Amino acid sequence: MKKKVVGVSGNRRSWSDFERDYVNTHYTDSIEMAGAVPLILPITTREETIKSYIDMVDVLILSGGHDMDPVYYNEEVLPEGDMPFRDRDAFDMLLIRYAVEKGIPILGICRGMQVLNVYFGGSLYQDLKYNKNVYLKHIQESSPGEHVHKVAIEEDSVLSEIFGEELWVNSYHHQLVKEVGEGLKVTGRASDMAVELIEWRDSSRFIVGVQWHPEMMYSSGSREMGRIFKLLLEWA
Repeated sequence: MKKKVVGVSGNRRSWSDFERDYVNTHYTDSIEMAGAVPLILPITTREETIKSYIDMVDVLILSGGHDMDPVYYNEEVLPEGDMPFRDRDAFDMLLIRYAVEKGIPILGICRGMQVLNVYFGGSLYQDLKYNKNVYLKHIQESSPGEHVHKVAIEEDSVLSEIFGEELWVNSYHHQLVKEVGEGLKVTGRASDMAVELIEWRDSSRFIVGVQWHPEMMYSSGSREMGRIFKLLLEWA
């Protein structure tokens, strides 16, 4: 049986005299552990290349990383926000556009969840401090495989089928979903009501965003987190 191909949106890092495209190995390890083939999608501004990427894959994972440019939700950069990486923003938005047109499953992780929300017209808190209700530790300083807080999952959620009503997760983010994008719904929150899980409004397609990093936990030994990747492949 032919294995499914999972495209992972790439990141880019500048060194002294060159640039490097990459994703963290947690992503590729998790995809292989789930029984699929990982394909890293390097950042490009060429729309035809992005179309070709989506033609080649069965599933799209939007990886974590930089803050998104707040101009996409009609805000200016606030003091706690990072300077935008605009090529990556444009790249991720086009990946979503063509993945939605093709009808393939999409999983947004951390930044990837935030980009999904913004693509569908939502907005973000540019830092945890701008949401006065947040009191939990959302930027952990421990091993990436460790969990730090719980997520309460709605009963009608896609992920409730594999996790039930509650899940312990890790946490590496300083921004949060504020207004939820059109067609999406919040189906999981932390104890301080921070949005941790968004999904498409009905069961017609798999468009899911998680604010934690399941790939870090799965590749570090959490069998439980492997369920997300296996469910993703079932939808392919």
